Amino acid sequence: MFQKKKNEEFLNAYEKYADDIYRHCYFRVHNKELAEDLTQETFIKTWKYISDGKEIKNIRSFLYKVAVNLVIDNSRKKKEMYLGNIDQKESKGSLRLINKREETNIFNKFECGEIIKLLNNLPENQKQVIVMRYIDEFMPSEIAKILGESPNAVSVRITQSVIKLRKIISEKYHTNDNKN
Repeated sequence: MFQKKKNEEFLNAYEKYADDIYRHCYFRVHNKELAEDLTQETFIKTWKYISDGKEIKNIRSFLYKVAVNLVIDNSRKKKEMYLGNIDQKESKGSLRLINKREETNIFNKFECGEIIKLLNNLPENQKQVIVMRYIDEFMPSEIAKILGESPNAVSVRITQSVIKLRKIISEKYHTNDNKN
């Protein structure tokens, strides 16, 4: 009976969070196949953890923590980040981030492919919090739990990341305007 309950909880978590975990991985590695592999590995590791009789209090946070660690491990294995092709369907659709905070407005003006290119200009730790905050829609306190950092440190990194991304956007588009 206990095993059946664990199976059902795991399957429910998969149904509920698989797309979110994939999206997170994709925005971190920029490669469809690799994101699929990392998503699959996230759920395999989680299942093994549960099968070993260990308890998970917050499955969503746990899944993201596993995914974040897998992305980090992958980037360590490959000294330079592998950038895959973006499907035409994905790059044509606008990325909609539903958040009323002022800093999200910069994202609403760009297409998904452009955002990915711009995110690649950020250091990995800044890209990580931008994706978790504005793509995955985690609150800074949730990001802090996943990363094992203080909420204040995460909030500061988010703010610094947004400032740096704004600067990158400003330089890119100000330079392009001068060329025309």
